[in-house]
Order: sequence, then C-alpha cells, then structure tokens
Amino acid sequence: MGHFALAVALRWNWLRADLDALVAGVVPDDAFYYFQIARRVWAGQGMTFDGTAPATGLHYLWLLLLLPVFAFSEVGDPQAVTGALWLGTGFLALASVCVTLIVRAWTRSWLLALVLGACLGANPWVVRESLNGLETALSLACIAGSVLALVHYLEAPSSRRTWGLTLLLVLTLLARSDALVVLAPACGVLLLRRATWPDAVRVAGGTAAGVLLLSLTHWLRTGSWLQSSATAVPWLFHANWKRIHPGASAEQFHQHGLDVFADALRLTQNLLGDSQMALLGLCALASIGVLLVQACRQRLAEPRGAWATALVLGLAVGLFGLHFIHGYARWLPRPWYFPSVSLVACLAPAALFRLGLPSSAPRGLSFGLVALFLAASGATLFRDVSQTLATRQNPAYPWQAEMLSAGRGLSQSVPPGTVVGAFNSGIMGYVSPLTVVNLDGVVNEDAARALKQGALLRYMQDRQVGYLLDYPVMWRDSPFIHCTWPYWGPGAAPPRELQRMDLPGVGWPGPGDAIVLAEVPKARTP
Repeated sequence: MGHFALAVALRWNWLRADLDALVAGVVPDDAFYYFQIARRVWAGQGMTFDGTAPATGLHYLWLLLLLPVFAFSEVGDPQAVTGALWLGTGFLALASVCVTLIVRAWTRSWLLALVLGACLGANPWVVRESLNGLETALSLACIAGSVLALVHYLEAPSSRRTWGLTLLLVLTLLARSDALVVLAPACGVLLLRRATWPDAVRVAGGTAAGVLLLSLTHWLRTGSWLQSSATAVPWLFHANWKRIHPGASAEQFHQHGLDVFADALRLTQNLLGDSQMALLGLCALASIGVLLVQACRQRLAEPRGAWATALVLGLAVGLFGLHFIHGYARWLPRPWYFPSVSLVACLAPAALFRLGLPSSAPRGLSFGLVALFLAASGATLFRDVSQTLATRQNPAYPWQAEMLSAGRGLSQSVPPGTVVGAFNSGIMGYVSPLTVVNLDGVVNEDAARALKQGALLRYMQDRQVGYLLDYPVMWRDSPFIHCTWPYWGPGAAPPRELQRMDLPGVGWPGPGDAIVLAEVPKARTP
C-alpha cells in the first residue's frame, strides 16, 4: 500500500485533471488508439479503430485490461481516460513492489528494499510515462515480475518456478512484445549452471511458442507476421530519407541509423535524470572494482552474488539492444520505450551489495554497507521526488490541445456521416462521433500497405474518405521526414485545403502550424 500511496501522491495532479490537461500534458495521441478500439469492442464492432479495418499495432494484454474501464463509455468520455491512468498507476506500484522483493532477496534489508522500490516509482521519467495511457506501466510491471520470478528460481530451482517464469515471460510478450529483448539476456543466467540447462530449454521453448502464436495471430488477422506499428512509420522515415538524399550511399544510410541510435542513448540519459544516472554509474564502477579485487585475491564471487550481477548486466545488455532496434533499425526512439532503464538503476545497488558482501561477513560490515547504500538511494529518492514535484505541471504535448479542439469541432465542419482521414488520428477519432480512418498505418495494416505501394489516394477513395484533418505538413510535398505525398500515387491531385483549425501559440511541427481540414480528391470517372 505504501508504494501505491506514493505513486498516487506523485501523480495526483494528473489523476484529477480534465481531458484537456491530460491531452496536452501526459497522454500521447497513440494512447487514444487503445481507447477507441476498446470502445469499438464494446460496441460489438470487434477489434477495429475505424469500425471497418482490423486494428493492429497494439499490445493485447493492455487492451484486454482496458476493456472493463471503457465499458459503455461514450464518445470522448474523459472519465474512462482517467480510469486508464489509475490502472497504469496501479501497475507502476506493482513494479515497485517487485523491485522491493528482489532487493530484499539480495540484501536481506527491508529498509533498503523499500527505498529502492520507491526510487523506481518516484523517477520523474517513470512518473510521466506511467501516466501516458499506453502499456508502459504494465510492461514495466511484467518485466519486474519476470525478474523477480527469475531470482526466486535461482534461489531454489524447481519445475513449478520454471513454468511460472515462462508464464510471466509470455505475459510480458503480450504486454509489450519488445520487452523480451530486455529480458532475454538476463535469462542467460539460467545457463551459468549445467543443472539448470534443461529448465533454460523449457523457458526458451515456452516463450518461443508464445512468440509464434502471437505472430500467427497477426498473420490470420492482417496477413502480416509483424504488427503495422513495427514497420509503418519506420518505413516512411527510411523512404523519405532516401528520397531527400538521392545520391546517398549505403554507408551514409548506415551512419544515419547510428546517429539516431546515439540520439536514443542520449535521450535515455537525459530522461533518466542526474540522480539515477549517478547512482547507476557509481554502481557500475564499484562492481568493476569489486570484481578486480576478488580476482587479485584469487577469490571468485559467491554464486548468488555472481548471479545477481549477471542478471543486472543482462538487463543492461538487453536495454542496449532495445535502443539499437528502435534507434538504428526503426529510427523511432520514443520516450515510453525505455523507462525500464530505471529498473536497472534501482537494482544495480542491490546487486553490488550482494556481490561485495560474502555470507560470512561480520554483522557490523553488513550494517555499515546497508547504511551506505541507504544513504545513496535515499538521496536519489529525495532528488527524484523534488524533480517530479517541480516539473509535474509542464505539458509534454502542447500541440495536442489543437488536435483535441479540432476533433471536437469536426462534426460541425463536415456533412453528417462523412468519413474523415487523419495521420495522427487517435485523439480526433476518440472525441469525434464521425468515423476517422488512420492513414499512417500505425493501427491500420491496409493503410500501411497502401503507403508502401504508393497508392494512398486510391485507398482513401476506396474507403470513401471525403476529408483529411491533420497538420498539412503530412501531405504537402516537402523534405519533411513525415511527408506522405510521394506515396499518394502517380498523377494524384493534392487535397483542397478548406479550413484552418488553429489554437494560437500551439502547433506541430512548429507553434505557428495549424491543423487544416482538406477535401480529398474524388476518384476520376472513366
């Protein structure tokens, strides 16, 4: 209850905020895809965003948990959105509980365990992203739960704990599929002892079966083994970069991917904050020092200390790989992809404690190390809480206020029953009674295919999309990396821009840009 109370206290101003504040402050457009799909499911239309195309690009466990929250919700219901944020807050508290239990298992100190568990829930980055309405908090809880199950297995291997770990890994896959990238290297500790190799095979086999079944589900629903969100926008970025740099070599393309990867690492460093970065860095240096001392004394670390260190190192390697995938491969490092870095920062002190303190250590040394680690983690917690309280009024997405306003006024600007297309369609689809079709392919595999085939206009005409509502930078011919115009099709006429829906002082990509309502060209009759 203590972790939940802290989580609520740090998020209270958002948990009681209205929809306008939430949209501008913490909930990105992508979250509203989940909310609208949940509403469509309750309306009996199935898993779809626009009522027709099967929705993809989502994570099933989070959608399943959202269904009761959005039961019987109306168009643009703000209470249901707040309910989703309360749900995320609960899962973040659960992640903190898991960290507490892991640290307790490694250090035998409840006080240190409680403080490090609180450090996870108080980090400003984790606070903000646990309120984004997406699967971030659920994914973090599943990762922490999987690590806890792994720690319990290493303490006393058994068939029951093996299958429990496998089940949690499959749930993590359903919560957020790329979270397995973080956990896979950590599960490598199962290979440190020959006696656990059969269990390692069972865990790997069970998890692989889950991955195969999930991919098969995608194939049966959309004809693609991967979700559209994994490839749609990255494909657009890659295609536009090659269009903007027609003479670029493969080496330059490779170098740009490395630059985005480096940007992703810097983004994580900045978002994690100075306090947890300092704690993580000190623990890394101290761990190297302890290992060197043990090597010089020709005394290897005790197995439990080595396992704890290897587990945290595996998580760090997995997170590095996750940054590589979203940075180098996808060119799309979003802030909500990487908050599990904070989990590593909170577990690193406990792993170092376990590495450096043998079971036969004097009681006084144990108390002294607990006091030292408690002081370091307590200072981290204090600084993070102070930073969270200082920045919690700062909006992360101010331009989305314009998207909310445009979506609410859409039905007064077009004829009844009109189908409207949008590239950033989550918010506008949730608050408008009209049908809004997603056009960038994030949750619409058909639109993603149309973009890749250079036939987006024909797709809109086939779907009877009469109007576009979005920032015109998405369709005007320009070197902007989000531009879709080159993929509308040969001979396509540009949309006729009808009305600006501007809120002064906000816009995207710049504050002077406004959302525009435009008419989609009609199909030519032979």
